[in-house]
Amino acid sequence: MLYVVACIVLQYLDDKSQIKDAVRMAEIGLTSTWTLDDFKVAIAKYISSPPMSDTNLKFAFEELLERAREKEEKESKKRKRLADEFYELLHPSKEITTSSKWEDCKSLFGDRQVASFSFIDLELVT
Repeated sequence: MLYVVACIVLQYLDDKSQIKDAVRMAEIGLTSTWTLDDFKVAIAKYISSPPMSDTNLKFAFEELLERAREKEEKESKKRKRLADEFYELLHPSKEITTSSKWEDCKSLFGDRQVASFSFIDLELVT
């Protein structure tokens, strides 16, 4: 019995390693919106024979999906924090109005601040 369990675990670890290699080779940008079927299609040509079990594929996919969700959440929090900082920077300024253009306001900030806020979704700020 223990031998069977060990074989199953070893097969899962081997399949998981093969899946991770396939994700790297294919440069798959897995996001939280992916389905198992999307994933199967994306890695199909990178998985060698014999075919791996659907159970192992599903477990590995769920692990990668959870990691993708965590990454997206972390990125979302970072963007929100930067948007809040940007708002706090803009709020007290009397030189900036609703009709101001970004190009005209850039000079009010240091180059470093402009670079750190360059990817903020301005809708978050408003």
